[in-house]
This record gives sequence, C-alpha cells and structure tokens, in this order.
Amino acid sequence: MTGAPSRKLPSPPVAEAGPVLRVLADAAAMDAAAAAWQALERRAADGLGYFQGFDWCRKWIAAFGGERLRPEIRTVWQDGRLVALWPLMREDGRIRRLVPLGAPHTQYAGLLVDPALDARALDAVRALLGDGLTAGGHDLALLESVPEGSPLAALLAAHPPLAGKTDAAAMLDLSAFGSADGYTAALSKTQRRNRNRRRNLLSRTGALSFEVLFPGDPGFAPALAECLRLKREWLRETGRLSIGLGQAGVDGFLASLTGSRQARAGACLSVLSAGGRLAAGELGFLHHGHYYAYLGAFDWALREASPGKVQMDMTVAWLIGEGVSTYDLLGNAADYKEAWSNRTLRLDTYAVPANLTGRAYAGLWTARLRPGLKRLYESMPHTLRRLAQFGQSLGLVVMIA
Repeated sequence: MTGAPSRKLPSPPVAEAGPVLRVLADAAAMDAAAAAWQALERRAADGLGYFQGFDWCRKWIAAFGGERLRPEIRTVWQDGRLVALWPLMREDGRIRRLVPLGAPHTQYAGLLVDPALDARALDAVRALLGDGLTAGGHDLALLESVPEGSPLAALLAAHPPLAGKTDAAAMLDLSAFGSADGYTAALSKTQRRNRNRRRNLLSRTGALSFEVLFPGDPGFAPALAECLRLKREWLRETGRLSIGLGQAGVDGFLASLTGSRQARAGACLSVLSAGGRLAAGELGFLHHGHYYAYLGAFDWALREASPGKVQMDMTVAWLIGEGVSTYDLLGNAADYKEAWSNRTLRLDTYAVPANLTGRAYAGLWTARLRPGLKRLYESMPHTLRRLAQFGQSLGLVVMIA
C-alpha cells in the first residue's frame, strides 16, 4: 500500500516515563503492533469494540486502503505497554476528513482502553488521544455512531454532538432468558401464533433446517456468497441503497474475517434452508458475549413466508443456548428492529472542525443538507428510487446514503 511515510512503532516499544502517543500510519505499523493490540482487546473485553479490533481493521485496510484512505491509528503506550487505541483513517478528497477506520462498513465508532487505568491516567490518555484533533492536516474529524456512555463519548465530551444527527441501536437483551424455551414462553400469544404460522408456511416449500457456520467450515464461503447475492437482489427490488455493499472488494473483505466456534468469537453465519435451498441467512459477529446482526438476507421469491423472521428467531434461540447476552440489530431505525428489541442505545455524531473549511462542511452539509437530501430520497416513490439507484444515476445518491 502506498501513502504517507510511516511513523513506525518500535518493536518491542521502548519503556518511557509517562504515557506516550504513537500513530500507526500504515499496514506495516499495524502488523508490528498486532500482538499488543490483540492483548488490549482481551483486557478491554468491550462488547461494543468489535470494529476497533485488529482483525476487522487490518483486513479492512488490506481490502480498501490506498492513497486516498490511509490509517491514522492513535495509540497510547505506558511503560512499553499498549493502554489505549483509537482506529481512525484519513480520507482525502475535496474535504480532508478524519473518520473511523472502516467507514462506511464500521457500525460503531469507538476506542479501546485498558480497564486497569486509574482516573488520573485515563485523563492523561484522553488528552493524548485527542491532541491534534482540531489541527493536523485535515479539515475536520467526522465521527458518526458514537455510543452513548462509551470511552469515545467521554473523550469527546468537550464537543457537543450534532443536533438532528442522533441515531439509536436496537438491541434484544438475552440475559433475562434462561433457555430458548424461556424466550419462547416470554413471547405474547400473538407473537407465538405468528411465529408458528410463518414456519408452517415456509415449510411448505420443503423441510426446514438451521445451522450456524464459522469461517473454515466447508459451507461458509458459498453460503456467504449466496447471502450477499440475495441482499443485493432485495436492494434492487425495494429501490434501496447500500454504499458499503456497492464497494468493489467488499465480498472478499467479509469472507476474509476470522471466527471461532470454540471461542465463540468473530464472524459466523446463520443459515436457514427450506428443502435444501438457502431461504435466509445472517452474517454476524460475536464479541465478548455481544452479537452483532451485521447483514441479513432472504430469498425474495419466498418473501410471503417471511424467511428472514424465521431465521432471526432461530438465531436468537441459538445465541441464548451459547450464553450470548445481547442480540444487536445496530443503528438505522426500522419497524422490524423495534419489534425485535427491548432496549436501545443512543448513537451520536460529532463533527470537530480543524479550520474554516471544516466548520462550513460540518455546519452546512453534514448537519443540514445531507440529512435533508436523504429524507427527500427516501420519500420518493418506489419507481423513482429504483430509477435513481440504477447505475446510481443521480449524482447525489452516493453522497447521501
């Protein structure tokens, strides 16, 4: 990968007095810090920290990094030990932005912090990580989907979030259910009736089977490829857009992510088949007892039987059996997410300008024009949305999605 000269990390880091900031500015520096990074992940044990993990960030840079997208991962070391890490990247264009590494595929902006830090050390770490945020060669730092109460929200406390840009992640707390049967018993009579009706309707197309596959399992790669095909078919049929799925290389990136059945960690794929045919699937990520429902897809031809809902039901039952505490439907509100969740987590957007150009971009485009154009697009009749989607013939479509 080409880019700016790397500020390489010594290996092993030299012990210094007090916390020290180092920036990992290329793939080689990321690789040099891999062991320390993964050790920090284990110590932090942050259920919301999957998108700040080494596997996700390193694979993303391998797939999409280049001259225009370069890592700027802020790390803090104390006595030769990595104690904090904030994965950012520079996005160079007409507006030079500092954004969460992995955008738009990354769903939560965040940072990893060693839980052993006391209050005084934590304040020093925050000051170092935030140093240069309002300067340093970029026009602004744009940080979307920052979870309320997270370490990153605390670091950004001096900067008010953008009004009108608040989102919420929908989650189902599984800790209240001792078993899959307990979960079923907690459903209302109407919910149980609808659940049985959907399963019976889908089973008319063939016998139902359900399994959860992990990378390395023989069926994982072909099932993931089929899920991505079905997802794109659904996008076409409904006139919706996904900038992330439209990027070249995304299929290979998602297929490259690691996962372990034994450790209950990383990527996994729920697969519901009807008569031997993939009816619905869901790519998810397991991370410290937290499950991210990252990408769901279903066979459009079977939509009257709601195979996606049947698959979600079975996935939830499997997660409860595995001792997972949270089924996370992520941000972007939708009626189906509200129906499946019993709590939400607020997600804020922060725009920290470094100059007048950044201030204008944050105040006009990010806070006002882009949300308005997105609402306008979503209010368009279905046929017009499909026309706009075809070849992305409206130039603004890519920018507002």
